[in-house]
Amino acid sequence: MTTIDSTDHWCGASDPPAFARWLADRSAGCGAHLVPVLRAGRCPSGHPAVEVLRPPVRALDEALDVVGTPTEGVAVTLTVPLLQLAARARAGALELGALSVEEIGVDEAGAVLVADRPPGAVAPCRDDSASGTTPAESVTVPVGRPTRSPRDADGSRQLVLAARTVWDRVDARTPVREVLDPVLDAAVDGGADDVRAALALVLAASPPRPVRWTRPLGALFDDGATFDDGATTAPGQDARAAAASTAVGTAAGAALVALARDLVERGIPVGSTRRLPVRIALVGTLVTGGLVAAAVGVR
Repeated sequence: MTTIDSTDHWCGASDPPAFARWLADRSAGCGAHLVPVLRAGRCPSGHPAVEVLRPPVRALDEALDVVGTPTEGVAVTLTVPLLQLAARARAGALELGALSVEEIGVDEAGAVLVADRPPGAVAPCRDDSASGTTPAESVTVPVGRPTRSPRDADGSRQLVLAARTVWDRVDARTPVREVLDPVLDAAVDGGADDVRAALALVLAASPPRPVRWTRPLGALFDDGATFDDGATTAPGQDARAAAASTAVGTAAGAALVALARDLVERGIPVGSTRRLPVRIALVGTLVTGGLVAAAVGVR
């Protein structure tokens, strides 16, 4: 995970028209899910050049490992922006550059961020006029970030694959998976209409839910404090037994935290298929308590 802001510098020497379209789309307001352009100008050789902000993010795969098994609502939050961008790119409404898997990330607020490489971009030329070399002879400066996997020239394809990766982590027993999975598969190499069809199913799957990062249980307490269940270790107790006891207590605490979070996020189970939101249950409890208190007061 990156922890501080950084910047990338790109020069549009290879394909200035495509580079200019990419820059124009972002200058018009690219939205919250594409990395913003900080500055635009020209490199020493006269080619269009940009400085792009790279906020701190977790790569999508790493983010999913931290989140664990996402609920349908979290999957909606993560995949709707990806499919919206892919649909715009497939329809020709957005110039999207090449992407690698590592360039699709999630920030600490749980928002998806896409850092595509501009089409026609190379490292900007260095100004060597002081040493007597011409701009054509200037040496390029290695900028940008090395990637562990090759970039896909079709950035929209990577976005749909990323959305498919998210839904692959959702419980396979979820009813929407049976319908959504084949539609996402068709959208990988399909047209704008195929991506829009997948987007419509995702939007109908569940209300969006915020991404909450799973923290170790000890992080919930100051100075690494742990649960104290009142048990003491007798002198000479086997270290393995003590470790096992600690592991059981930690697992039980983690299970309680996970259960509480599931009730808050998804509601209280009612029957086999329905859930009652916690807020409605609390309101109903308060109203019932008020009516009982009023009835007792009347007597």
